[in-house]
Amino acid sequence: MKCYKAKWILTSTDKVLEDMAIVVDEGKIIDIIPNSEVNFDEKYVKDLGNSVITPGFIDLFTQYQFTDIRTAKPQTLKNKLKRFFKTLSLTYNFVGVSSDNYSRRWATILRDYFTLDRNEKVESFKNGVVKSIKAGTTCFAQVSKEYKYFEVINKLPVKNYLFFEVFADSKQKSKKKFKELRAIIEDLVYHKGENTHIGVMLHSISGVHKKLWELFSKYCRKHNVLLMTRFLEAQDEVDWLEHGFSDIDLLHKFMGFKKVSPYEKGLTSVEYLSNLKVLTKKIIVANANYATEEELEQLAQTGAMFVYQPKYDDEICSKKLPIETILRYFDKKFGFSSQSFCPNNDFSLLKIAVEANKDNILDVEELIKYLTIYPARILRLDGSIGTIEKGKDADFNVFKLFDGESYKDIIKQEFPYATYSKGRKLVKNGELRFSL
Repeated sequence: MKCYKAKWILTSTDKVLEDMAIVVDEGKIIDIIPNSEVNFDEKYVKDLGNSVITPGFIDLFTQYQFTDIRTAKPQTLKNKLKRFFKTLSLTYNFVGVSSDNYSRRWATILRDYFTLDRNEKVESFKNGVVKSIKAGTTCFAQVSKEYKYFEVINKLPVKNYLFFEVFADSKQKSKKKFKELRAIIEDLVYHKGENTHIGVMLHSISGVHKKLWELFSKYCRKHNVLLMTRFLEAQDEVDWLEHGFSDIDLLHKFMGFKKVSPYEKGLTSVEYLSNLKVLTKKIIVANANYATEEELEQLAQTGAMFVYQPKYDDEICSKKLPIETILRYFDKKFGFSSQSFCPNNDFSLLKIAVEANKDNILDVEELIKYLTIYPARILRLDGSIGTIEKGKDADFNVFKLFDGESYKDIIKQEFPYATYSKGRKLVKNGELRFSL
């Protein structure tokens, strides 16, 4: 049993506690008591002094495998040749297309990634995990179509969701992909650890054939599985829905896919997915940068939940919805993503949230909820994480304050002093206390 005394505790409920302590036993918070009433043996008490305790942060959309793509270069001759030919293919397929184009940007990312070998990819993934935990993330939703990351994820001391990403360019491939992924999911359910959860990521409206949407929307409803998708994150997808073609087709060709056509042209994005019975309270949509106000309102009315990716939107999508708009339609039903392709990405969700809230629309207590309890509800993990309460797992961050500062001043910081998961100290003063 251990006791952690702090000046402030942001509980992510409706309470800010002052001069209180949390009591932890076997990874659970078993009590919250005044500092003055702490009478445990001194060796079991950690006096954090002038500090703030918050729940651990939750990242709603990560792709850690891309962490090192801007800095890592292929080392073997085989991969150097692969990169050479991928570069030729990229140049050929996107001739005349601006380097700022969304589809071309993604083609460049995929070229850099697919010319790394397995060990380099796994190392890139691990680096992302480490940076994220150092930034105070104790739960993340990882998106990948590759099985190999399950081995790393399943051993982590933090909670996680692995959303398996799928594409399909035909009815036949849809059936095959569905059978393959269904088998993987049902196998992993019996092999995953208690920290790991499994979901499905259907890449996007334009990257998934109608048949696969139908198969997985039915499967996820029946088996209570969370479903995620990208949603109108580029003008290319808007054009694809309206005309049946766009530069998205060039990206698909570069990836080796056949052309995917809308099952019906002229539909709005919400109509397109609603007809497939996809939009329910079990779906999480990311971005929606190019959605109209009407589409956002319709999407919100379906009960869909939302991922806000401001850094990614700036870098890749060339357009970002302001937080005021997100709050208008997804109040208490969205969380943040740290995804970025900058070489110096530090995965600080707190910094991202503070920057998005630069006009102070949300007070500090409410802003922290969008990093904790609200995404916990979206991932249906709020029974164990997201708040500092008796009975919850002891997943929390510690932020040190200067003299005269209050809990409101944590927005001046980017990283916690310490991060705990189930009462286990994972990070202290920027140093990792566990190995991958």
